[in-house]
This record gives sequence, C-alpha cells and structure tokens, in this order.
Amino acid sequence: MGFFYAKKITAWDWITIILYLLTSVGLYFFFENTEFKKNVLFFYCLGSHFFLFSFNYKSLRNFKVYLIWVGFALVHLYFYLQLKDVNSLQNFQGHAAQGLASTLILLVLFQVLRYISLKTQGQELVCPSRSLTDFFDNRIITGIDFLLFIVYIAACFILILY
Repeated sequence: MGFFYAKKITAWDWITIILYLLTSVGLYFFFENTEFKKNVLFFYCLGSHFFLFSFNYKSLRNFKVYLIWVGFALVHLYFYLQLKDVNSLQNFQGHAAQGLASTLILLVLFQVLRYISLKTQGQELVCPSRSLTDFFDNRIITGIDFLLFIVYIAACFILILY
C-alpha cells in the first residue's frame, strides 16, 4: 500500500466529520458575546488541531478523508481572512482566529511527520497514550512517536499564539 490510499470512508470517519461539521455550524451561529466569542474561537481552533491528531490520525491516511479535512481547512482559511481584521477578536497573545489559518499547515505537517515515522521506524505514526499503546492499532508507542507528537503540538501552539 502506498503512502496514501483511497478506501471507503468508514462509519468512524463519517461520525467525526458530521460531528465536527455540526459543532462548527453550531458555533458559527452561537456567537453573541464578544469575550465569549474570542475564547470559543481560540479553543475551537486548538481543539480542532488536537482532535485531528488524537482521534483521526489513522483516518488521515485515507486520501478521501484527508481531502475532506483539507476542505474544512480551506473553509477555516476563508473564515480567518474574514475575521483577521476584527479588532474585538484580538487577544493578549494574538488574534483569536489565528488558529483557523493554521489548520491547513498542520494537516500538511501531520503528513510530513507521518512520512518521517515511516522512513525512520518503518511503521505508521500513531498518537501517544497513557497505556503506551495507540488507540486504533494497539501498537506499542515508540520514542519517535512521542517526539513527533511533541513536534506537532509545539507547531500547533506556535502557529496559534504567534
């Protein structure tokens, strides 16, 4: 099997995609209070990036699913461009919408880290867990998995905060 493969989209993939879509649409229409809006937008972005790595790392190997998440990332980028000049969304450490611009970059970074994992340890990148096995494949977590996860999380915070 190649780096990407195009398999049928699983029930898990549809559930996560639909729940994410419903959450996103719900938050879009829920905004009223500006302070609340800043906090929700910041944590929505941060949560999205953690969610993708933590719960969809296996799904992102499927090119069809990856393209759907790239579609979400492009919508995020569009909303970022609409919101970046809204001064009321300015936080103490940058703009609350900054994370929306980061989704596409982090999706590409995930694939780069996945490639590094495949080349250095000959196995797919997985998300570290407390049990020292990954959630989907029940594979033992390696030091490289931890290191690549730290790189992803560091990039996530750097892109959101600066």
